[in-house]
Amino acid sequence: MSHNHNSWGWMLALDFFFGGMGASMLVIAGIADLFLGAGKTSLLGDFMGPVFVACGAGLLTFELGRPFQAWRVFVNSQAMLTKGAWTMTLCIVFGFAYFGIEFLPIAPGLISAYFGIEILPIVSGFASASFGIETLPWRGLAALRQVLAVLCIITGLVVAIYPGILLGRLKSCPLWNGPGLMALFLLSSLATGIAAHIVCGLILPAVANGVLERLPLLLAALLFSQFILWAAYIWIKITGTTEQEAEAARRWTRGGRYAALFKIGFMLFGTVLPLILFFFANPIAEAVAALLVIFGGAIMRNLVLYSGQDGTGAPAILGPVLTNVRTE
Repeated sequence: MSHNHNSWGWMLALDFFFGGMGASMLVIAGIADLFLGAGKTSLLGDFMGPVFVACGAGLLTFELGRPFQAWRVFVNSQAMLTKGAWTMTLCIVFGFAYFGIEFLPIAPGLISAYFGIEILPIVSGFASASFGIETLPWRGLAALRQVLAVLCIITGLVVAIYPGILLGRLKSCPLWNGPGLMALFLLSSLATGIAAHIVCGLILPAVANGVLERLPLLLAALLFSQFILWAAYIWIKITGTTEQEAEAARRWTRGGRYAALFKIGFMLFGTVLPLILFFFANPIAEAVAALLVIFGGAIMRNLVLYSGQDGTGAPAILGPVLTNVRTE
């Protein structure tokens, strides 16, 4: 891989995508746990949340150009990238810890159902005979699980918003300039996170499906909001900002190089079509709609990243952390 600091590539876009989607999955699981109780989201979805964030972190290390020197990202306290890396790390740790505490109480039942082995009496007998423990420790971890749920919500929201903060601070990039990008990234992260939970719920249903049954309606509302906010964002950039911002936005709408991908790939197939499919209220339509939303989220991040740095020299503003990792 080239170590020249010339552009940000698809790996950084997918870092934003996987990180935002996985973090939002943890936010949704945490909120459902705190307000509705445990077991309301798919166990597979709760596991894939931190896995997706970890995938994003892995892609970031390769985007840096020297994966074995990625530790440098964590030592520059002044760099925005460092704050994001630490938050992603905490999100991964809290996410796996939350899943572990959620999984332990039901693990014996799953082993019994799939393998016919009654492991709970074996474990209980061993703990009692060897250590004098009469009650298995995970039976009293409900409070810790809820604390971890809160931490997942906090770190998950930060990870979901973080790309919008990072890009919005780069004043030399007309399309990114301003706070609007934070709301758009948060909205897309929540949409893809809910979509991923829907897919996971169809593969491995939750103990109680009340939350999963309502997620398509919530996602439809987010998709409608996403359509309105993106249309407003592009319109404001074209009509009410500087000429540089207007020119950057026109590439998305008026026959520019990104127009087809934005209007057809993201707005039509990634937003409008899944919004329509959710009204059919059957598992196949919901699965297709959710996959389209995930696909649209990946397109959006690539569009934002590539179009925002056209002729701006944006990568040079990442700061000393990325430069040091790539060049030393």
